[in-house]
Amino acid sequence: MNMTPESILKLLTLDQKLAQLIALGDPGFLVRDKRFDTEGARRNYPHGLGGLMVPIDLPPAEIGAWTGDMLDTFAELSPVPPVLMCESLHGILGQGATVFPQSIGMGATFDPALMERVGAAIGREAKALGIRLSLAPDLDLGREPRWGRIEETYGEAPYLVGEMGAAYVRGLLADDGKYAATVKHFAAHGSPEAGINLAPVNVTPQELEDKYLPPFKKALDAGAKGVMPAYSTLNGIPCHSHPLLMKDVLRERWGFEGVVVSDFGAVNMLLDFQRTVTDPAEAEHLALEYGIDLQVPGVISRDRLKDLIQSGEFPMELIDRSVLRIIQMKLELGLFDRQKPSPKHISATVRSEAHRTLAREAARKSMVLMKNHGVLPLKSGQRIAVIGPNAASCQFGDYSLPRFDVPTPMEAIRARAEKDGGSVTYACGCDVCGSDRSGFAEAVALAGEADAVICIIGGKSMKGYGVGWGSEEESILTCGEGCDMHDLTPGGPQLDLCRALIATGKPVTVVMIDGRPETLFDVAENCAALVAAWYPGEEGSTALAELLFGDVNFSGKLPVTFPRHVGQLPITHDRVPSGSGFYHAPGTPDRPGRDYVFGNTSPAFEFGFGLGYSEIAYSDLSATATDEGVVVTVTVANKGKYPAEEAVLTFIRDEVATLPQPQKKLVNVHRVSLAPDESATLHLPLPTDAFTYTDYSMNRILERGWFTIMVGGQKTRIFLG
Repeated sequence: MNMTPESILKLLTLDQKLAQLIALGDPGFLVRDKRFDTEGARRNYPHGLGGLMVPIDLPPAEIGAWTGDMLDTFAELSPVPPVLMCESLHGILGQGATVFPQSIGMGATFDPALMERVGAAIGREAKALGIRLSLAPDLDLGREPRWGRIEETYGEAPYLVGEMGAAYVRGLLADDGKYAATVKHFAAHGSPEAGINLAPVNVTPQELEDKYLPPFKKALDAGAKGVMPAYSTLNGIPCHSHPLLMKDVLRERWGFEGVVVSDFGAVNMLLDFQRTVTDPAEAEHLALEYGIDLQVPGVISRDRLKDLIQSGEFPMELIDRSVLRIIQMKLELGLFDRQKPSPKHISATVRSEAHRTLAREAARKSMVLMKNHGVLPLKSGQRIAVIGPNAASCQFGDYSLPRFDVPTPMEAIRARAEKDGGSVTYACGCDVCGSDRSGFAEAVALAGEADAVICIIGGKSMKGYGVGWGSEEESILTCGEGCDMHDLTPGGPQLDLCRALIATGKPVTVVMIDGRPETLFDVAENCAALVAAWYPGEEGSTALAELLFGDVNFSGKLPVTFPRHVGQLPITHDRVPSGSGFYHAPGTPDRPGRDYVFGNTSPAFEFGFGLGYSEIAYSDLSATATDEGVVVTVTVANKGKYPAEEAVLTFIRDEVATLPQPQKKLVNVHRVSLAPDESATLHLPLPTDAFTYTDYSMNRILERGWFTIMVGGQKTRIFLG
């Protein structure tokens, strides 16, 4: 039988149509004795469901059995099967799945090809369990570090976020293409006022076009079938009922024909949070009118909506439009085959050895060496003191579950040190919150007896609940959804702990395990080495030990700018020239100056900065205009004794423009592997679009004039137009 969305729609009753608009955010109550609660489903959802999230508390084998029962049950209730959904920012949110580095760590790899491989691994694990829709990737720009969800982003650069997001989508679609990536949060969610989650976002129309929208377009072009609007308002209008975003851009200009999935409870927020409607039916009308198809956790006024439809007060056309989109997606995903998960395939796929190896590779490439005064790599036979609140716990980032079958950083460093006759002692020193310094004395004593000190500080972010709002059990969370900061200083007395260790005179390496850039002040200046490890996933501890001992080389670079002080925000690499001040006469605490009287407008660490154990030299930079744009040629050489991977970043600057343009804008990323003393000449294509911008009339233009091209500290100029 040749099924079409229209023919299937005709089979549905009104109740079954309304059921297709509903996606359950937490199906835990449909789990009974570790199996699917068939009777509960029949009782509560007699007309079927549009979708439901995968239970996060069942191990993979039991999820497979649960999924099979779920498909059988809903086959009795509706001609249209539900789509099984998951959170998968850095692995499936659930028991037993592989945990990869959190998104900001993946951004630090500057490696879209690696991201595609990680996406493929996540997609294979999901499909083995019967999952066909991910609420990922997150394409927000990480331009507000106080915002806790910056960890879910790939960084601050539109080009990087777009490339990584599109790569993830391609990965999820690998093998058979029968998967729905749902890109979020549309749009500009990552720049909330005061860094507060769900707060209003205000950007200029030109910024929206040039920075915030392009990553979504790239991901949709890569094959994403779903879009999730942002919770926030954009320029005063809730994104879930935003005519420009949802109609003009998404549906009309881009021609998106896929499914729009509401964020959790966002339709209800129109009523009780943003207060733009007076009753639930009005919220439903707005949501459906502006194209919200699948609502999580469900239609907020289903009975009332049904009454209004039957009385002719609510247009049936809106219901049919959304249901047709949902059916079309499910046909494309092959859901009408109702294929059940195979226990053998689950066992061979979920957290396979190949996926764990990939997770370790990603963790290695995600960590950034920000400073090294000759103390790294660690030497054989050293007595090492491992100190700090994040040394004896594994922090994976939000949308993940705790794991107790992987080594902590301290355990991994100890195991590696003992291979070469070294030893490790450990003290916590303090927590990431509070003011208790009673552990300082033990930590300082151990440091005094050691040859080298590793102080592992940062934040805590590991939420075991899909919606990411936290719970009473998760009392110590400093990053992630709903965990925003008024300051970027590490919590508790962590910096004072670092200062006490540095005061011993022993070489101190500070490792930050966190999801946001931190301000370290004098600690960054006085420590011997500094590493940003982000939230590196289940293989992160082992990868950190390998990097510290020089078994592999650092290759990550900063995907976000590190400010000197929270008072500098916003600060990004692509700020316009006036964003760095006019006077350029920075002051100090002892001597006032300008632009900041007692400070500096420059960042502590620039976007794209990262060191390794080998010096990488750039030379012979040139640029040639072509019919398609510009080809940049540069030679990159490894001058050290360690094998190296270098992320080659190309920036441009429009020297004179009608509207002020960024002082530098990332337009290309290319990773190259170099053996010791090896060099490579690269030819990097830049499309014409990289040199354009949106003018005051909202036209995309290429203005005639000079452009500066910057690669690895080298500069050249080219005239275009």
